[in-house]
Amino acid sequence: MRIKFVLSAIALSLILLWGCEKKEIEVFTTNDTGIYFQRGAGYSSTTQNYSDSLTYSFVSAAATETYRILSAPVNTMGKVADYDRPFKVVVDEEASTAIEGVHYTLDLDTCYIPAGASSANVRVTFFRTEDLLDKEIRLVLRLLDNDYFTCYFEEYKSTNSYTATGVQLSGISFRFIVSEMYSEPWYWSMGTSYFGPWTAKKYTIVNSVCNVTNDDWAVAGQTGAKVSYGRFSFFARAVQNYLQEQADSGNPVREADGSYMQLGSGYTVDYSAYE
Repeated sequence: MRIKFVLSAIALSLILLWGCEKKEIEVFTTNDTGIYFQRGAGYSSTTQNYSDSLTYSFVSAAATETYRILSAPVNTMGKVADYDRPFKVVVDEEASTAIEGVHYTLDLDTCYIPAGASSANVRVTFFRTEDLLDKEIRLVLRLLDNDYFTCYFEEYKSTNSYTATGVQLSGISFRFIVSEMYSEPWYWSMGTSYFGPWTAKKYTIVNSVCNVTNDDWAVAGQTGAKVSYGRFSFFARAVQNYLQEQADSGNPVREADGSYMQLGSGYTVDYSAYE
């Protein structure tokens, strides 16, 4: 009886196997070469996180910095090659608010994966324009297929952890978000009689002329701080001299609303030549 049962089980298995339909399983072959955007966004001992965007604020930059180069990392899948391989990137005009030549410059004709490498960076130069004080600008790049690479990954998970849910990222587009929006530091009110009412543009000029930063204002008034009440008269005089020099040379400094920039009552700038 036991032998008959084993033979019956074997026969049933053969029948099931015979009846199964043979299917072709599509696999990623070694000759395929894919390309996608992917930026590392932090990791732990076991998990790597990714991002498809980069946010930057000139708030953290020195007052003398007029531009910043940011990069969109590009990775490839498949074999590396012993020659340079161009890849195709375009600006997504509909999704972007940044204006080429005003907010940024880039050369999309020089994008390639170097020989022996599997990654590269698309570098964009962003300019520190005045309108960044009031708004953020967005530049979106998009990868396209070409003779060397195919864009296989329209989406992928934001983490390499199999168990984590994550969010879906784009493998074919990358966003830069750039701004320089400040908020009034609390210590500014201590110097209103010197500098006058706070505005974002005046704040950047004070910082530039006096060689102080947003971080200096964050610790203003503390022992040894660069920004202190005792230095306000010196700072105000230096800014007044700068504004007067600009006015006398035919380049008066205006606020965002078009008015001429002024400081406190004891440090007024003469704009009579323009009235």
